[in-house]
Formats: sequence, structure tokens, C-alpha cells
Amino acid sequence: MKRHGQILIELLIAIAVGVTLAVIGTQLVSISLQSSQSSKESAEASGLTQEALEGLRAITRGNSSSSQGWNHIYLPPDGTGNASTSKGAANPYHVEVVGNQWRLATGTEAITVANEVYTRTLIIENVSRDSVTGGVEAVYEPTRDDPSTQKIAVTVSKSGMPDVTLSAYITRYLNEATLQTDWSGSQDNGPFSATSTVTNLGTDSDPTSTTLDITSGSCSGGGACAMLKQL
Repeated sequence: MKRHGQILIELLIAIAVGVTLAVIGTQLVSISLQSSQSSKESAEASGLTQEALEGLRAITRGNSSSSQGWNHIYLPPDGTGNASTSKGAANPYHVEVVGNQWRLATGTEAITVANEVYTRTLIIENVSRDSVTGGVEAVYEPTRDDPSTQKIAVTVSKSGMPDVTLSAYITRYLNEATLQTDWSGSQDNGPFSATSTVTNLGTDSDPTSTTLDITSGSCSGGGACAMLKQL
């Protein structure tokens, strides 16, 4: 009888241990699945930040009928904005594809990936540079604004997941020049469309003009031509 009681106790202990191990195993599997899902979501969010940044870089390399690509970033969203008041956290943007081209648009955007909804926001900020070293300053100083550099922060958010933010500096490296053939146009008749061809920018025959033609007549004679303007 005593032997049977001992066996029963050992059996109960074994069952208890088995149940405990099963519970622990279930918890570990659940944690593993949650961790895998979290890693997948973080990877998706990281990819979305990279996509927005690449889209923005593509915008800087393009032109529209009204503005050069860089102006869409410095004067967002379409090259006609304000260099100061159209940026910062109070003015979120996002990139989108319109007619097979990337475009900058106002506001945040919602993106659905694998039935999960992510929110993507793009913030543009001005940059100033130290007058001695030329390095980017941690705190923006308007008097030392660098119009050829902008700070970009792309943030992707999702419920139940920490925000993923990617920050980068984008620098203008493309420039366009307009062919000047003479001064026959009216003074200060710009700005000009990014896709237009302008052959005359001002006149030197106006006695009230502050421009000075340092050639002897038209630039179309084949020689170098320059115009000085007092601002």
C-alpha cells in the first residue's frame, strides 16, 4: 500500500512538471512569434523610411514646368513655398508617385503593408554652417543659412511599435545655366521657367538701369559677355 502511494505521488509530481514545462514552452513560442512579428514590422518600417528618402533624392534631380527639382525641397512642396515658414515639424510632407515621377505632397500618408497600416511623415528643416569650419551647426542660425543643404527626417509609425526615424542631409549638386545672347529683354524679367530657354535677360540702354554691359554691343558676336548688376 505504501509503495502504491509513493508511485501515485511521483506520478502527480511528473504530471505537474509536465504541465509546467508545457506552459513555459507555450509562452516561449508566443514570445518568439511576437518577436518575429516585431522584427518584421521594424524591417518594413525601415524600408519605408529608405523609400521616402530615395524618392526625395529623385525629386531633387528632376524639373517641372515651373521649378527646378531642388526648389521643391528648399521651397516645398512645389518650388513656390516659403524657405522658412513652409518647413519644420508643423509642416509635414510625404512623397508620392504621380505620372511615373516622384512628387512632394503636403501632410502625412497611410501605407498598408501585409494588412498592417503604417503612417509615414517627412520633415524638412533648414541648415546653417559654422562660418569658421563650414560644418553643419547643431542649432540652426538663419544668418548663416546654407540654401544648398537641407536636413530631412522620415518617421514611420505603427500602433504597438516604436517609431522608426531616419535622418539625413541632402545637398544640391546640380545647377543649370541659361544661354545669354544679348541684353534686349526688359530688365529683371525673371524668374524663368526651369524648362524654358531664355536668350536675353536685361537691357543696357535704359538710363535708369543699374546694369552695366561690359561688352561693346550684342553678345551674339561670339565674344564673352557679362552683365554687372547693383543689388
